[in-house]
Amino acid sequence: MSTKFAGHLGQLQVPSLTAIAGIKSWTLDQTCDTVETTSFDDLGIAKYMGTVTRWSGTFEGYKTGVPLVCADTVTTITLVEDIGLVGQTWSGACIITGISAANSFDGLNSYSYTFQGSGELTEPIA
Repeated sequence: MSTKFAGHLGQLQVPSLTAIAGIKSWTLDQTCDTVETTSFDDLGIAKYMGTVTRWSGTFEGYKTGVPLVCADTVTTITLVEDIGLVGQTWSGACIITGISAANSFDGLNSYSYTFQGSGELTEPIA
């Protein structure tokens, strides 16, 4: 039977491994471009080869201080699954590409962010 983990101890960190307060969720998307390599030798069965990999994601939460800003500078982001599980993090250089602020008379001020990876993504070790 496999072990399952709850996300309630997740975290999002920026440079110097400083956790951003108020974050309630994050997502990470990884993709790989492909090119077709089909030749006559493949007898009409398409074949592909992976080329460029990309990663990006989002995070959101409640306002607890000064929000991050969109900038054309690269920062480091660390996405933590569970602060109690050693090695369960993704990290890499990225650019904050979008910010959405929300407010309502019966709710909390919230922010959501999008980011684009720039370079290699370090993946969990276990």
